[in-house]
Amino acid sequence: MTMDQHGHDVLADLMFKTAPSDYGSRLSAWGSELLAAWLSANDARREAMANLVAAHVVDTASVLADWNLTNVRHGLGALRCDNLAATREELLAFLVQAGRGDLAAAARAEVDALGRSNLARLTRMTLRGETNTYWGNDYASGLRDAMRRGAALATTNPVLVNVARKEAPEVWTPVRDNLRASHPDADPVQLAYEMTIQVVVANARLLRPIWELTGGRIGYVSLQLSPKQAGDAAAMIQEARWIYSKLGDELGGTPNTVFKLPGTAAGLDACAQVTSEGMGVNITVNFALPQQIAFAGAIEANSTAPVSFRTQMDGRLDDPIGEELAEAGVADWEDVKTWATTAIRQREYRLLCHTPACGGVGFTKSFPLPASGRGPWNISRSVNDGPVPFFITIFPDKQVQFDAEPREIDPRGMWEPLPDGHLDKLQRSKLFRMAYEPDGMCVSEFDTYLPVTRTLAQFADSYDEFVRWVAG
Repeated sequence: MTMDQHGHDVLADLMFKTAPSDYGSRLSAWGSELLAAWLSANDARREAMANLVAAHVVDTASVLADWNLTNVRHGLGALRCDNLAATREELLAFLVQAGRGDLAAAARAEVDALGRSNLARLTRMTLRGETNTYWGNDYASGLRDAMRRGAALATTNPVLVNVARKEAPEVWTPVRDNLRASHPDADPVQLAYEMTIQVVVANARLLRPIWELTGGRIGYVSLQLSPKQAGDAAAMIQEARWIYSKLGDELGGTPNTVFKLPGTAAGLDACAQVTSEGMGVNITVNFALPQQIAFAGAIEANSTAPVSFRTQMDGRLDDPIGEELAEAGVADWEDVKTWATTAIRQREYRLLCHTPACGGVGFTKSFPLPASGRGPWNISRSVNDGPVPFFITIFPDKQVQFDAEPREIDPRGMWEPLPDGHLDKLQRSKLFRMAYEPDGMCVSEFDTYLPVTRTLAQFADSYDEFVRWVAG
């Protein structure tokens, strides 16, 4: 289902900016406008209008409605689900009468799929106060569909942008060509920046209503700075300042974006400075408890930003730990490795997020963010109902896997105990020991930690490939 920008704005206003008490009258006015236009419209315009109606049918059954129209903050004034169900039936009937039964059937199928979505249920549990766990789209496109299932943030990096442009050349090649035409004197790196900014701005605009409704607590896009500068703090700081200014101009105000900084020694210096200037960060290339402690401390001591995140790249740590376990002769290493980041995450939350009365330090300026999951277990074991929220970013294929079958969602899934003997087996991996122990490594060792060097090398290669493609 496609829609032009005006149509998107209309639907966004209906879902996010309309008081529940005004929804009926606003919808009626929009319907009258559509009907009047329909009578004189050509076939192409009627197709666009029918798509808009079908899109709103799906929106009313999605988590988009939960942020505003049905939100408990409205108390007795909130719309009831049966109100929206009645609206859907009226809109579906209009499509059938207009000869678009195909669109009505497709919309109804999407509504049914949303009703079965585990991810939608997870976000709704959080909005009801049953968990404290949000999730986001770990990709450069497809955000609005993810938002229907509850996505409340998005993240990008060179690998993801490069994959997106390969998978959808019909979308991204014209963007690149238009940028070349409008920036004839720009070098390839500058064009790569401009294209990345366009991707981020498009996602930020989609999430901005959630950011506004939540007072800037949720609704952020993570933008990765150049991986080629992971060892240069001054360059990262300068880059962040320049991009933040451009984003502010594009979005017409404070950007609902944070900068992905690497979990390197230089990244730590950049983190302290960038957050002191009010710009939020998301620490990426981040695997180990010593990294989490160092960056959480820097953010807590320096940040004036409303929100920052600390990614833990699950699969990118679990995988090399699995390699070491296999070499050490651990027979069930494939299962054991899937518990590595779970064990680290439990220890991290107890230490950094619990209050001093509960044995922690009670940091509140940065939030844990599991990412790079390899399977549904990474999601289930990241659900938490604790005082500090959790944010999970999920690849599109892993979103499909998690929604593929019915699942129980435990509000305290993060605290699932490790199977007997698994922690002892994990200790046979040096990489695990370095990541699990609070003093497993010092800051000077961050840059040479194997998952860090592997990930930065892949990011750099993908970035170079992306720049070459932008250059043509």
